[in-house]
Amino acid sequence: MTRPAPRAWADDGQARSSRCGWQVLARASERGSAPFNDDLAGTEGAHAWILDGSAFFSGPPRVTDLSEGAWLVSAADRRLGAAALDAMSLPDVAQMLESGLAADYAALGEGHPERPPGEGPSAVFALLRIRPEGELFRVEAMLLGDVSVLVEDEGRLTRWTDERVAPFEARTIAAAQAAGHSDGVVIAPQALAQIIENRRWLNREGGYWAINPSLPWRPGLRFVSQRVSAQATLLLASDGFMRLVDVMQRYGEVELMRAVKDRGVDSLIAELRRLEREDGQARRYARVKIHDDATALVLQPAAGR
Repeated sequence: MTRPAPRAWADDGQARSSRCGWQVLARASERGSAPFNDDLAGTEGAHAWILDGSAFFSGPPRVTDLSEGAWLVSAADRRLGAAALDAMSLPDVAQMLESGLAADYAALGEGHPERPPGEGPSAVFALLRIRPEGELFRVEAMLLGDVSVLVEDEGRLTRWTDERVAPFEARTIAAAQAAGHSDGVVIAPQALAQIIENRRWLNREGGYWAINPSLPWRPGLRFVSQRVSAQATLLLASDGFMRLVDVMQRYGEVELMRAVKDRGVDSLIAELRRLEREDGQARRYARVKIHDDATALVLQPAAGR
């Protein structure tokens, strides 16, 4: 197993005419403790993505039929699904998202009070592109935040993620543990206060990064690239699904991928929920929400798509 830090990768800026795509082996997404599922995963031709949203703000909400986190990931998903992605470099895709989501959010703000910088909806994400490279394939990705991409190929496993949020998440978990968990309360007020304090560091050097429609976020993007065979298996997962590795230590990364292929993602989410329910006060597995949204998308390269 290898787990390198995401490295810089320079997109050549040229239009891509893809002759390959993705075979979806499995897809599952389940809501956590909150009323709405703020996760979303999708594919379109040579591209695949996962989004994990959240929203913390003072004052009234700007949407009424869903959470602002769900609104943001839905808006991003719509833009990705409608865009001519093959004709753009990955940095150009990011620019399209940044400007488009800022415009969408500004339209929501008519008649509402201004929010301090960083408040409102945000989302972490990974976007993958696949293209042929001789007899193999090249997978290129850009990511922001603590979603994960696991790439298993020829006995080697690589994990792509962005760990810059880890120290801020640790402070929030500590606040939640100190406050304790009350039935019916998704996030303790002390933990929420810590989250809002953390947001002073959102999209700043030395802080952590996420899509936020009122703050620039493209400077924080991480780019990675890997050559893979047609037998490669890729897992795109939200941090809620990766609790099985990172919080509960039920599996290592290699073992998780084996379980994904042998048992399927629905079975693993069911196991995750059972473990969370058995620790309903978060005494054994330290975490902010008892149940987080859990999403997994399992892919293999597919030629000729």
